[in-house]
Amino acid sequence: MLDAILVFVTLIVALALRAEPLRRLRGLTAPLFLTAAAALAHLLAGQFAADPLLIRWTDVALVLSVGFLVARGCLMVIFDWVLVRRMGVVPPRLVREVVALVVYLVLAIILLRNLDIEITGLIATSAILTVVVGLALQQTLGNLLAGLALAWEQRLSIGTWVEFDGRVGIIQQTGWRSLIMRTRLGERILVPNSDIGSARVTILGSGEAPVAVAVRLGVAYGVPPDAAKEVFRRVATGIPGVLSEPPPRILTVEFADSAVVYECRLWTRAPWRREDLTDSFLTRAHAALARAGMEIPFPQRTLHRPRRLESADSPARRRQALADCGLFADIPEEAQIALSETSHLRRYAPGEAVVRAGEESTALYLVAAGTAAVEQEGRDIATLETGDLFGEMAFLTGNLRAATVRAARSHLEVIEIDEASLHDLLEHHTELADQLAEKMAVRRLQCETLRDETGALISPAGLAGQFRRHLLRFIGISK
Repeated sequence: MLDAILVFVTLIVALALRAEPLRRLRGLTAPLFLTAAAALAHLLAGQFAADPLLIRWTDVALVLSVGFLVARGCLMVIFDWVLVRRMGVVPPRLVREVVALVVYLVLAIILLRNLDIEITGLIATSAILTVVVGLALQQTLGNLLAGLALAWEQRLSIGTWVEFDGRVGIIQQTGWRSLIMRTRLGERILVPNSDIGSARVTILGSGEAPVAVAVRLGVAYGVPPDAAKEVFRRVATGIPGVLSEPPPRILTVEFADSAVVYECRLWTRAPWRREDLTDSFLTRAHAALARAGMEIPFPQRTLHRPRRLESADSPARRRQALADCGLFADIPEEAQIALSETSHLRRYAPGEAVVRAGEESTALYLVAAGTAAVEQEGRDIATLETGDLFGEMAFLTGNLRAATVRAARSHLEVIEIDEASLHDLLEHHTELADQLAEKMAVRRLQCETLRDETGALISPAGLAGQFRRHLLRFIGISK
């Protein structure tokens, strides 16, 4: 009689749960039908079966099904009503299933022991089977354990956007073995939990925090970076989905082969719309750069043909420097031309030494542009400007250089007149020896006067005679 009542009640309740007001209890439908089937089997066995063993097993089945129904109802109360509705905690589906499985196993063991059913052999056999099955299902168990870890951390919950293996999608469902991710193209991808647990996954969130979408674009080298950044900043303002706070950030990231590359960081709460934001930015940037006259270059190469730079070193440049020097300004024009063709223009960086104290003299120098500092024993003793000559005494006498001459605050250009150049000039124009000797003597006395006004001075004529003798001896004439 009780079995018939139980069958009737469970079937009525199971059918009633199909109604809309009771939809939250539809999880009890399967246990109710199972209980009804077990009660019906127990009723039929009691009425028609004479085998006591069969009746015994129908009793066990009925007890287990009722226990399953009660446990399922208790779990629904704990998870759906206490945790979700009262405490506001939504546990992952995988956690619910694992807890339910443990509860069902423990309840089954307790009920079987209370029914005086020997389960020791069953447990021993199950242990052996567990080892065998575990070895055969390593991958499946790995997925299960990884799924438990992910459910415990609760970082990849349903509704979270992630980037995995080059794909961006939203997590729609989690399970024992895998999770389902739906991409922006509408694809549903089944991803094993072990792959998620061992791979690098970018969590884009669900829109609660701003994330930057980086867009790169190259602009021609002729466009100043500040002007290009201003154009990009105006373009980024007003794009749907791009936040105004934090504001877009424009960075110069690379001097590439064909263009200056800029990275535009657009802040958004929907980073999964990266392609849409990139499309909007690049489309608007193309029009804005065209209006501003700024080129987006093709990959290209610029071919430079080597050419001689007239401003660097040329006979005309050297002749002009000789003409600006008081020492060589009045020598015949053909002598100036000859000297300019055999001399050399040298360029020195700030602080670089032209000659050093203690070096052998192989040339004399004329300042063509810039300022030179004369240094002796660690201190500056004189400053040479454009048109000044230095190194002539050591050059003519063969003595070691007495001072170091460096480029001062800026680049220094000097005309280097080597031994061969001056020798050819005086050999063909011996009359220049007197003129050069007199001018070198006057300049030498001026320098000495500036350094020490109290010292005894040599007369210009006496010093000029010394220079003249050095010059004539230099070209092999003794007087």
